[in-house]
Amino acid sequence: MHEDLFFPRLNDLQNHQLEKCSSDEDVSEYLSLMRFPRTQAELDDLAENQNDDGKRKSIRGSPRCTCKSVLRYLYSLFPIVSVLRHYKIKEYLLKDAVSGLSTACLHFPQGMAFGILSSLAPKYGLYTSFFPVVLYVIFGTCPFVSFGTNAVISLFTANLIQSQVTTPASSGGAYSSNNTDEQISEEDFVEMKAAIAAGSSFIVGVLLLVLGLLRLGFIASYMSSPFVGAFTTTAAIHIMTSQVPKSLGVRIPLISGPGKIVITYIEIFKKITTANVGSIVTSIVCIIILIFVKDFINEKFKSKMFMPIPIDLILVILGSVVSYFGELDSQYRIPVVGNIPPGVPTPTLPDLRSGIIGNSIVIAIIVFVLTISMTKVCESKNAINADQELVAYGMSNFGSSFFSCFPSCVAPPRTILLKSMDAKTTINGIFSALVILLILLFLGEYFQYLPLPVLSIMVIMAVKNLLLQFRNLPRLWRINKYDFTVWIATLATGVFIDFPYALYCGVGLSVFLVVFQSQRGKKGLIGKLRNEDLYIGETNFTVLPPGVKVFKMESSLYFATSEFFRESLYRVAWDPRTQNPEDSNEVTLSVESIPTKGDDKTEVTLSVESTPTKGDDKTEAENTSSNERLVIIDCSSFNYVDVNGISTLSLVVKEYRYVGIKVLLIRCTDSFLSVMRRSELIETVGEENIFPDIVDAIALNISTNSTRL
Repeated sequence: MHEDLFFPRLNDLQNHQLEKCSSDEDVSEYLSLMRFPRTQAELDDLAENQNDDGKRKSIRGSPRCTCKSVLRYLYSLFPIVSVLRHYKIKEYLLKDAVSGLSTACLHFPQGMAFGILSSLAPKYGLYTSFFPVVLYVIFGTCPFVSFGTNAVISLFTANLIQSQVTTPASSGGAYSSNNTDEQISEEDFVEMKAAIAAGSSFIVGVLLLVLGLLRLGFIASYMSSPFVGAFTTTAAIHIMTSQVPKSLGVRIPLISGPGKIVITYIEIFKKITTANVGSIVTSIVCIIILIFVKDFINEKFKSKMFMPIPIDLILVILGSVVSYFGELDSQYRIPVVGNIPPGVPTPTLPDLRSGIIGNSIVIAIIVFVLTISMTKVCESKNAINADQELVAYGMSNFGSSFFSCFPSCVAPPRTILLKSMDAKTTINGIFSALVILLILLFLGEYFQYLPLPVLSIMVIMAVKNLLLQFRNLPRLWRINKYDFTVWIATLATGVFIDFPYALYCGVGLSVFLVVFQSQRGKKGLIGKLRNEDLYIGETNFTVLPPGVKVFKMESSLYFATSEFFRESLYRVAWDPRTQNPEDSNEVTLSVESIPTKGDDKTEVTLSVESTPTKGDDKTEAENTSSNERLVIIDCSSFNYVDVNGISTLSLVVKEYRYVGIKVLLIRCTDSFLSVMRRSELIETVGEENIFPDIVDAIALNISTNSTRL
């Protein structure tokens, strides 16, 4: 039997290795493994017989759709119930209250600023800082997520609205919709834009909610970190560009379409002589104050302070007071926020139109990617339920769309603040929402004199850290030049063409590079190290029985790699297309026994004598051609195999079989085995030619007189 020759050879090898060990070497670390060689079918039968009882138990214990399981699922959709049931008032309440109030100091100024950034009015930013926060408290799971306004999403909203309405810059001072061209007043025009933004929030909410209910949270993994970094940096550049004219007091025409950023800066430089000195001075003062407090005081003394200085809120209050008493609007022509009517909006139906669906889908993807990324970064102790987070993001956008809110998302500054304040539960959002509610009901009118340059500078400073992501480029270049290429291409496309094109370019290039790298996967022959049970890439130090080639390609086998696999195999092994099946050489195998030192055992060696055919002057590889020639394909990297891969592998087996070369498959993945069993490949290869490892394949296919590995 094969086993009788195989295992004694292993024992001889162990003794030979032990003799080579030095006297001071710990030989107890020498690993000895012995088993019978088997085919994959024999191994599967053995495993099935041993686990038969376990399988029956698992079938009996499989989950069923019962009333209790349905109630458990519905209960999981409302995490607030579990939070309230297990809430520790003495331990959690103080930290939730302090962190929530601290976050409200950012919610208020950012809400006003991002309301203007979204081409609406400050009050709509305050609405979006209230309703989504309350809804996330009910459906969310991460205590560090501060849902509400976001600079990137506000910019997307502005682009979406711009595509649906005609503004004064293009209609001679009259406002109209692109759908009807009906002339309306400025107030009605803003309300119309708010309804369109609410319609986008409705679509975003429905899409995210459906994805969450279908448990499709894994889609976040398809956005690579370099792409997200480049995309958010591109967004920061667009956001900063949109605020530069306001901070300088320069009026430029509305610009859209490809090359928007370049044209915007050209227009700014053309009108720079008309800049408002008061706006420039206000912007410079705000920049100095924000940098000094945020980057110096708050960072340097954060370990000694109970909470960071809420400089954004302080700046809003001081700006409003100075503007009111200094009459900055009338005396220096510095534009101000204007009237903020008290109260909360009444529920209304959002404006749903087909023209906003495409942009809304993009916004939904960005909302999920940005929020889940910040969630995973901050919530390091526990695993995040991405599916329930999708439900929370969906409900926050869907519910708030009926209250004139534009799409909402997480904001990194607020989330980082909650993390630093060690918020315990999502209840902290209640305290933030209460502060915004007080401002909406009673305090909003006191901020109508706030200068717009103050909010513009606050928006620019809010995205400063996104701009600083340029510092990651040297590291990307060192680690992976493909990631560096994605980063640069995404940024260049978004800056020099337009923002939406950055998404298309980044995702498309990422997918292309994945396919491209799979085609360039490492491939070649592998061999066994002398006197070691280890297999590495074929070198001068590796050995295999004559007439045996072991091939491996480190990639899946599908339409993009199947032909590459076939050509690479034929190039490094034998090419059956160039061989004549009638011309074969005979190989004579003989065994020679050599006694080892101080031992009665013998070491089995192999000598090969080749009888060439007439006029045969081929290479050594071809001189070993016989019925004993084997091509062993390592399938451990075949995680995915499609129809093209199956057809190519079937063709390889048939072409080799035609010239008398047997093909064996080893280390097949479970998914590959399933595909083979569902196709004709299992009959083409033969179950007896599929093995769990190289040792099994060689031991059961080389004649008993040949060398054992």
